[in-house]
Amino acid sequence: MPQWYNDAKIGLSMHWGVYSVPAWAPREKGISYAEWYGFRMNETGNPTFAYHKENYGENFTYDDFISKWKAENYKPDNWAKFAKKMGANYIFITSKHHDGFCLWPTKYTDRNAMKMGPRKDLLGQFFEAGHKENLKVGLYYSLMEWYNPLYTGKDVPYTGLKKVNNYVDDYVVLQIKELIDLYHPDFFFFDGEWDHSEAFWKMKEVVAYYYNEAAKRNQEVFVNDRFGQGERGKHGDLYNVEHDFGKENAGLLSHKWSYWEGIAKTYGYNQDTDLEDCMSPKQFVDKIIKAVSKNGNFDINVGPTAAGLIPNYEQYPLLQLGEWLKTNGEAIYGTRFWKVQEEGDACFTSKDDNVYAIFLKWQGEEFKLKTVKPVDGSKITMLGVPGNLKWEWDKTNGLTIKYPQQKARPTSCSYAWAFKIKVK
Repeated sequence: MPQWYNDAKIGLSMHWGVYSVPAWAPREKGISYAEWYGFRMNETGNPTFAYHKENYGENFTYDDFISKWKAENYKPDNWAKFAKKMGANYIFITSKHHDGFCLWPTKYTDRNAMKMGPRKDLLGQFFEAGHKENLKVGLYYSLMEWYNPLYTGKDVPYTGLKKVNNYVDDYVVLQIKELIDLYHPDFFFFDGEWDHSEAFWKMKEVVAYYYNEAAKRNQEVFVNDRFGQGERGKHGDLYNVEHDFGKENAGLLSHKWSYWEGIAKTYGYNQDTDLEDCMSPKQFVDKIIKAVSKNGNFDINVGPTAAGLIPNYEQYPLLQLGEWLKTNGEAIYGTRFWKVQEEGDACFTSKDDNVYAIFLKWQGEEFKLKTVKPVDGSKITMLGVPGNLKWEWDKTNGLTIKYPQQKARPTSCSYAWAFKIKVK
């Protein structure tokens, strides 16, 4: 893994596409992917099937949404500035989701944002904006497409299709190489791999091409672990973990991983989202702390509207996160996991000779830890609070940090509190 990713810790992901026009998924299920609208609308018995029929009629196809996607308020400079404010150090976006609609002017299909819908190179503008803010910029790419006749073998209408001999060799492989050559992404998140083996998708070929082209530019890059059926958590520089925090690869200290989740139980924009569906700033902060303490990054997803606006209910918790990081970022950015990851209400990160003990709950006048032994004469501070704190350590009780009642708490630390402790 590039050191920059190990240091960065927090990224902003964006699912944006034709699915942002209908922008709907049922809320009654715990996780409902609005970006899967194009598939669910054809599943008899699925709530999306009934919703589509009622709102658009039986003869309205998914491809009929393409002309309605205008991206009229797309201002990627604002997106990049928002990413910086929330504390992200890298951004990435769906270059092509499972619906097969491409956000760049690809040569291999007319089903793209330059020829249809927005009529602009969305990815080109996205990369330019990210680089202006000194962000690393990456891409998501789906290997499969739900209804592409070249993939499914079923002869159905598919807007913008160009006939090729082989879906993988003459389309997928060439598109990935095209993206690499056009935009020089800092990383690739592959997806939609589950139907076939790695050999079917020719992933060794495309990843080798990516690495070799990056080496020519002295660019440090990485890929995730979605190479083929059953391959997750086995190969790739980065293991992706979605929603199952604490399960799957989470806590796997020997391999870099990232936790990937949307704010509102979806990745694509869902117009039916209610505030109760969204994670609070406190929930986000806690998950970031836990992920970083276990060798993970947190890749936070938002779903912009079809016009190109990030909903306020997604902005608020992330801007709160940014405020918390202004004070406590030292305990997150550039750190590594410590020999102990958690103790009670505290999680640990480390940097140089220091351990950061980050408490998820306020402890009162005494913060106690049995697993941390400061060096003799160590100065212990709470980030955001001037001055040193008194402490004592003994074999029976471990470390006790004194926080006097009359001492004010840091104003921007209402979610978690970090102590800096020299241990060697």
